[in-house]
Amino acid sequence: MIYYSLRFYLKIALQNLILHKARMTLALLGILFAVMSLVAFGNISEGMKEKLDEEIERFGKNLMIVRAGQVFFTGRSTRQFQESQTLKPADAQRIKQSLPGVEEVVPFYDVVYPARYQDKRLRVTIMGVSDAIFKVRDIKLAAGRSFGAADAEGMEKKAVIGYKVFDSLMGREDPVGKHLLIFRAPTEIIGVVEERGSDFTGQDQDVEVYIPLSTFMRRYSNVDYIKGIYVQTQEGQSFSEMKVRLRQFLRKLHNLREDQKDDFTIFTQEDILRTREEGLRLVSVLTIIASTISFMIGGLGIFAIMLLSVSERKMEIGMRRVVGSKKRDILFQFLAESVITALVGGALGVGVGFILTIVVDYIGGFAFCFCLENTLVALVICTVVGVLAGIYPAVQSTRYEPVAALQG
Repeated sequence: MIYYSLRFYLKIALQNLILHKARMTLALLGILFAVMSLVAFGNISEGMKEKLDEEIERFGKNLMIVRAGQVFFTGRSTRQFQESQTLKPADAQRIKQSLPGVEEVVPFYDVVYPARYQDKRLRVTIMGVSDAIFKVRDIKLAAGRSFGAADAEGMEKKAVIGYKVFDSLMGREDPVGKHLLIFRAPTEIIGVVEERGSDFTGQDQDVEVYIPLSTFMRRYSNVDYIKGIYVQTQEGQSFSEMKVRLRQFLRKLHNLREDQKDDFTIFTQEDILRTREEGLRLVSVLTIIASTISFMIGGLGIFAIMLLSVSERKMEIGMRRVVGSKKRDILFQFLAESVITALVGGALGVGVGFILTIVVDYIGGFAFCFCLENTLVALVICTVVGVLAGIYPAVQSTRYEPVAALQG
């Protein structure tokens, strides 16, 4: 009995949708947009999180980054607004030797500079680093070898280049043994890194050129300070606790008084993740606000159309009452029509949301993800909106007496 009643209500509701296409389309648009926003945002945000996890895995495990000076992180990059030359290679050694919980340290000096091979140029990130960088950041080679302690001690002009550097400057040539001009100094290429893409700080890892730190400091830039240190913590160490201990340790090394600001900045992977998640939360709040407004507009549209439908269908109501339909049957019919109308808009919104997800994931290079929770929540909200929008018109439909309705 319930099955046949539902079939009847569904049939009437769909007939009403087809009969009044223009007005129903306007009512459905608000619901459609609201559901589309919730579904698409849920799917896209899951895809973004998966991509971020992959980027962190590629960047290195259990890493903290110490940068010289005051630096802030802005989603896809780090920006320095106060220079400092107080961070030294010796600081990295003391951290490794004296700070508990540290697995490995890699001091580095990075600078963006054009590199040249024959008549081709490319802006690259020159990284003066210790040989431990390849282990700490899990850097694998596509060709050649990495530099070692002997290269660093001899201050050899050796370089391991990123895949894009090799591909852009040398094409199909075997790069090993060739010389790249960096700071107008011929530098022998000894290895090529596998393609890695951008890391979670926004740095394109395929345009990096790795040179022994001692060589870079003495033979290229003539400096005695570094730009930063990668600190790899031991498995199971708390990032927040290690960050506090590392900060206290560096302040003591640099003889900073309590009233003096840090002359360095420490980032953990959790800090950068938190920044990204705050951005996602902001977008989530804006999406929820936009969806709420759209649901309200859609609900008001359904309310107005159902009210108009009740007024136009007095004759139908009167005939149904004459042949024995009770008030509750009329009430359920119009309430069901309102809910079904909202759910049709919701179903269309889910479909459009999936199409939008596929387009954005393709453009952004995210993995396709299906967020079942957002989809179910959106459809439940559609049902609630349909009920709320249909209650008053449904109650109004029961107030017509059979004779008066047939006369009207």
